[in-house]
Amino acid sequence: MVYVLSIEGKPLMPTSRHGKVRRLLKEGKAKVVKVKPFTIQLLYKSKEYTQPVTLGIDSGYTYIGFSAITKGKELISGEVKLRNDISELIKERRMYRRQRRNRLRYRKPRFNNRVSSKKEGWLAPSIKHKLDTHIRFIEKLKQILPITDVVVEVANFDTHKLKNPDVEGIGYQQGEQQGFWNVREYVLYRDNYTCQLCDRKDVPLEVHHIGYWIPDRTDRPDNLITLCTKCHTPKNHKENGKLWGMKPKNKPLKEATFMSTVRWKLVNLLNCEYTYGYITKSKRIALDLEKTHYNDAFCIAGGTNQTRVK
Repeated sequence: MVYVLSIEGKPLMPTSRHGKVRRLLKEGKAKVVKVKPFTIQLLYKSKEYTQPVTLGIDSGYTYIGFSAITKGKELISGEVKLRNDISELIKERRMYRRQRRNRLRYRKPRFNNRVSSKKEGWLAPSIKHKLDTHIRFIEKLKQILPITDVVVEVANFDTHKLKNPDVEGIGYQQGEQQGFWNVREYVLYRDNYTCQLCDRKDVPLEVHHIGYWIPDRTDRPDNLITLCTKCHTPKNHKENGKLWGMKPKNKPLKEATFMSTVRWKLVNLLNCEYTYGYITKSKRIALDLEKTHYNDAFCIAGGTNQTRVK
């Protein structure tokens, strides 16, 4: 794809007609404004017709997956790796600052550093950097594409619905499963994506009802456990083997809640739509796509049978 800007700098629909682009550049009717991604700006008045473009963002702690689509095709996709060295750089800066100050016999106090100066909504510098990077990157995409809608994945699973499956709308403001996929994703996360019998991670995983043979087949998290396909056998369904009486260790939701907080800030700042990881995963499996950040972003944007970029 070659991305196109109007003479006023407004983003137009991109083109894959490279011959026409070369001709415009050769005749002086356009100029190159960016190399990555390759973007040109027209130097003459043109029709500014655009189509609705939806941008899907797979927000994360280490990577940002992105995909912009129309009804018929995908316009751009990829992933961006975020920096993870901000905390170490701040520690290094603090060390050098202390060394400089220790060389001084006396330093006149300039402010009362015993009083907290953190304002409401304060974020640690390392997290604020990640949030700001998400926003800057989305704004850069908006500079080359006529994006009309943005959809952000806010969490792998819905922590509110784990306790109250019927929560919706304003209910999210009053407490903590739009179906089994949400609980399943939480159980896999809680068990660290590891089979609880053979401790393997590199095999397909399933969720097993501990009390299946009682029968207790409720989908509450404490009745579910992660097993691989080799350990998830009819024997475990009938006799439950060594699984009976096993109580899953609840993994703290601090990390998930932490990232959810940052993602919610992103949603609020962009005033955009949002979705959850378990919904993205179910769509990706239905479309038979490989697990990648850009494929997740394609599903987040609402992709189905659009022509993908290569």
